Amino acid sequence: MHMISEAFVIGIITLIVGNLGFYLTSTEKDDKENEKQKSKYNIIFFLIGFLLHFIIEFIGLNKWYCDKCIA
Repeated sequence: MHMISEAFVIGIITLIVGNLGFYLTSTEKDDKENEKQKSKYNIIFFLIGFLLHFIIEFIGLNKWYCDKCIA
C-alpha cells in the first residue's frame, strides 16, 4: 500500500510538471482543441509518473541509489 501511495504522489508531481511545461511553451491558450488534448495529456502524464515509479522500484534503481549515493 505504501508503494501505491508513493506512485500516486509521483504521478501527481509528473502531472504538475508536465502541465507547467505545456503552459510555458504553448502559444495558443484558448483553443478548444487544445483543451481536449490537455485532458489526454493529463492522463498520460499521470500514468507515466505512476508507472515509472513502479518500474524504478522493480529494477532496483531506487535501492541502488540509496545504497551508493546517499549513505
